[in-house]
Amino acid sequence: MWKRKIGKVLSAGLISVSLLAVQIPAQAAGDTIRVALFIDNGQGYRGVVPSVTLTAAGGLEVSMRTRDGAAQLPALTGDTVRARVDEYYVQAFETSDLNRAQQVAQQLSQRKIDSSIQQSEQGGKRVYQVVSGTYDTLQAASAQVKTIAQATGQQSVVKGPMRVEAGRFGSLKEAQDWQTAFSSSGISAYPVMLLDGGRLSYAVWLGDEVSKDAVQKLANKAASAFPGFAYQEAASKAYVVLKKDMVGSEPVWKYAFSSQTTLTVKPEKVGSEPLVQVEERDGRQYRGKIELSEYKGNMAVINELPLEQYLYGVVGSEMAPGWPLEALKTQAVLARTRAVGQGSKYGIANLSDTVFEQAYYGFDKESKDIRKAVDETEGEVITYKGKAVESLFYSNAGGVTADGTEVWGNPVPYIRSVTSDDKEPLEKAALWYQVALGDGTVGFIRSDLASPNGGVNPLGLREAVVTGDGTNLRSGPSTAYHRVLASLSTGTTVAIITEEPEENAYSWTRGPYTAEEVTAMINASQDKNKGARVSGVVQTLGVAKRGPSGRVLEMEANGRPLKVSSPDAHRSIFQQGGAALRSTKFDVEETGTFTVLGAGGKSTAYPKYGSVMAVGADGAVSQANGYNDKFLIWNGSNEWRVATKQQMFLFRGTGYGHGLGVSQYGAKAMAEEGYDYRKILQHYYQDVSIERY
Repeated sequence: MWKRKIGKVLSAGLISVSLLAVQIPAQAAGDTIRVALFIDNGQGYRGVVPSVTLTAAGGLEVSMRTRDGAAQLPALTGDTVRARVDEYYVQAFETSDLNRAQQVAQQLSQRKIDSSIQQSEQGGKRVYQVVSGTYDTLQAASAQVKTIAQATGQQSVVKGPMRVEAGRFGSLKEAQDWQTAFSSSGISAYPVMLLDGGRLSYAVWLGDEVSKDAVQKLANKAASAFPGFAYQEAASKAYVVLKKDMVGSEPVWKYAFSSQTTLTVKPEKVGSEPLVQVEERDGRQYRGKIELSEYKGNMAVINELPLEQYLYGVVGSEMAPGWPLEALKTQAVLARTRAVGQGSKYGIANLSDTVFEQAYYGFDKESKDIRKAVDETEGEVITYKGKAVESLFYSNAGGVTADGTEVWGNPVPYIRSVTSDDKEPLEKAALWYQVALGDGTVGFIRSDLASPNGGVNPLGLREAVVTGDGTNLRSGPSTAYHRVLASLSTGTTVAIITEEPEENAYSWTRGPYTAEEVTAMINASQDKNKGARVSGVVQTLGVAKRGPSGRVLEMEANGRPLKVSSPDAHRSIFQQGGAALRSTKFDVEETGTFTVLGAGGKSTAYPKYGSVMAVGADGAVSQANGYNDKFLIWNGSNEWRVATKQQMFLFRGTGYGHGLGVSQYGAKAMAEEGYDYRKILQHYYQDVSIERY
């Protein structure tokens, strides 16, 4: 096994480490890796689902394993199976009408409550149950009953894993025949596969009960209908209960497995690339096999596959096919170094498929050139003094990479701040206009949606006419992060204040935020970090100290320092909707703070709201642009800036990511200039070696 790396997760893609290198595992390059697609590791990362849907063209092989042995399960019809841990769940609704069941399931989904539809036979009739969960305790399931009932308007009940065993049988077919007999008499029954001492056997179990009393009543009922069996409480620990779920309008087999059972699912060997599709992971397809087990009270879904094949999916997820081969090789070595350094970070898995370690989106992200990059660097990792380095990469350095002190607060011996040619996204970015409307509203529109008409307004600003009906005026130059201020109709005349590139991986803006919004952000952060809250409302906000690359080390609000866990954590202070700042290489513009120069060199600092006067083209004097609390300032060099009467804060930055290690756009630029992957890595990492582990 790989040795566990010492460290804890700080944020996406970052590790706080006390050891900056890890011992290289003595492994062959053909070894496997275990990737958590869904898991609760009990250490801050939690991404779980109650059930999972697996599909493979040509069918699936399913086997079960316990501490005592393993066995392949009989093949069932169809290319799709579902699975869940056999625990408590809530039955929200029961009906013989599939359309009605689908409507109730949709009601739950609209409330963001998970749901699925089970199909069963009762008294010779087909019945559909809308179910939600699983829950590892009766109390947890019972706590959800009221919420689910309110969402559907239907009576909900808890179902559980306690059952009556009717008998053991020599084949699955015989068990299924007896299941049909019990179900026809109105007794809920399931065929069950049991594994005792490595030997597979079959049974019929009755009910989904939550108490011993309910189990006994069910046994009495079954004995009256079928007196020939020795009914007893089902006590086997290693089992799979076979049920059916609806996927769309088609029933598929569902394996409800015990907490002491591990299922392994792999595709039948059909075609050159047997793949398993995981519906709940955005329908992605994966090489290797999928392992299902109960872990820390939830189902864990693990993709186990050869390490080098895993890297095909990682490199394709982290870089785009078609990038220069040497850049792809750079990413391959980085990804391999990170993978081998994780140990068993998630207990039963080496790492997850998210940017907590590195993105991994499976087979669909592979391409011929990416596989070539991985194959041509097979087994290679980055080392420092014989140990694997902390593999660090990100999208864009904004022109210069970070020093360790700027991210973690401590130096990293093999990383120093270096220049990085990252400007390609800026050079290719679409152009936006910052414009003013006739009523004084200021915002941004895409340049292809407005056409300059050759005219100028009384201030000398170029005029343009909106060319598309329903054109959005936004608070900043992007559609992803900046809110819509107004919708403009075709023919609307606007005045162009400035031209700015669309937000891209090199440059970005956030805000402007009001003083109240910034105050709330800072206080939430200070509460989390046990720092001092801002007294009153923030009126001044700025960078107090920067590191070697210009990234923020310290900030002050109203003259008082902000407390953070690390310098890079300044990014997470200023966020709305879960989107943090893209880097710490930023400036803060206080749009309500400015200085007016007068005669004789005299200057007046503002805010002194309400006292700034403007002279219009017609000679009229009024308070400066009283529209929407915004007005324009001219610096005498024909450059304009938008100012506000009330204090607001605009963040302007460069770079995308923490900035430590390799800039992916920088690697691309170096590869295009003719550098090979070794030179690229040794530019961003100093005093390191590239060697096979």
